[in-house]
Amino acid sequence: MARAFKFLGVFLLAALIVFGGILGFYWKSFSTFFDNREALMEGTEWVSKTQSLRGLSEYIAENPQNVSLASVVVTAEDSAIYFQENEPRVLGTLSNFFILTAYADLIQKGTFNEDETIRWNQVSTYQLPDVDQSVHRESYRYADNAGWIENGSITLGNALQLLTIYNDLALADYLWWKVDQQYWSELTDALSLTETEMPLPFSGLYIAISPGIQEQSTSQILKNRQITDSDEFRNYIADQSQRIVQQGSDREQIIEYMKDYRLGNTFMEERDALALFPKTTAKEMIQIIQSLWENTLISEEVSEQVKEWMRWQIGQSSELKKDFTDYGALFDTRMGLLNGIDFGTSAYTGDTTVQVLFFDRIPIGFWFHMSSLLMHQDFQQRLIFDPALIDQLTKELDRNSR
Repeated sequence: MARAFKFLGVFLLAALIVFGGILGFYWKSFSTFFDNREALMEGTEWVSKTQSLRGLSEYIAENPQNVSLASVVVTAEDSAIYFQENEPRVLGTLSNFFILTAYADLIQKGTFNEDETIRWNQVSTYQLPDVDQSVHRESYRYADNAGWIENGSITLGNALQLLTIYNDLALADYLWWKVDQQYWSELTDALSLTETEMPLPFSGLYIAISPGIQEQSTSQILKNRQITDSDEFRNYIADQSQRIVQQGSDREQIIEYMKDYRLGNTFMEERDALALFPKTTAKEMIQIIQSLWENTLISEEVSEQVKEWMRWQIGQSSELKKDFTDYGALFDTRMGLLNGIDFGTSAYTGDTTVQVLFFDRIPIGFWFHMSSLLMHQDFQQRLIFDPALIDQLTKELDRNSR
């Protein structure tokens, strides 16, 4: 009996050590899951209902608070589909469209040269721990494999192409800071924008929504934004971005905090805090994409350059080539946010469609389902060439509008 108890004691001790070691190694992931267990159940009733894009059409029609859409066939605008097109929506990394537009314009004007080089370690300075960090590593790997990295540098032209492929936050920030800040106001005027806000550095935005770094609750952070005017807020976000760039104790403290706690908020709080990010409306954004297609986005040269950057996907996908003769897009996935802008010419009808699709403030459990399957991308692409999906969506929107 004594031997049995001794064996059991040794077994339990060994099991405890092994389990404790595993739990310790994965403690950050485990604690994240535990802290967000309620959020992960949010919206799960829609998971079983959206195993097809037909189900996603039902979700869109029944959840106008979460979705805005504009889909326009350029040769038949009377058949356009609009849904919640005047509702302000968070751009996420779709704001990179305006960075691309800015550089296409400034390269044409001679302010920048697409052959000038950028040191990659300077780009990496803007990278925050655990905030799309894997995307930053993957974008570098892609550029290196493509032969775009030489002696630790990449050309501006290749960096802009890389931005459309990966939406690398650190690269977007580096490029944002290279532009004279007055230019963003000039671009707003040049595009006649009234509802669309210009890009801001993502490093500054994420630092600004971190309750731990700001030493404020998410609700207080959002409340402060409501009483801050736009120019003051933009300056504040720029200042927060500079905290991560400038060497010193402040940068070190932010880095160490984020390594341990990331932003220090829950999934729900992070989703809600994205309300601080630049916004637009589907109505104004579709006008911009139409002008891009019609080569009137600032100029024909600027329009063609932006379209060429956006076409990267069709050059690499045989699947897209089956359904499209031309296709260009930018997509984004943030916590509780799934967005896309695209243009495409159907291989079946020859019609060209321009589109804007925003899913924001999505229930967290449902967001994980959608984002893991890239449902918003599939939906948006099929909406260009699949008459059955178009018919299904319009029927659902009509039925729920009564």
